[in-house]
Amino acid sequence: PGVFCAGEMLDWEAPTGGYLLTACFASGVVAARGALRRLGR
Repeated sequence: PGVFCAGEMLDWEAPTGGYLLTACFASGVVAARGALRRLGR
């Protein structure tokens, strides 16, 4: 419904101690693309 979450907002539990940089960047890209699609750009 127009809410886009990415990165550490998802609060993943991982053995890396919270440093999920690849997942943060990947979810950021997906969220940004979804937001742009929603805005019609």
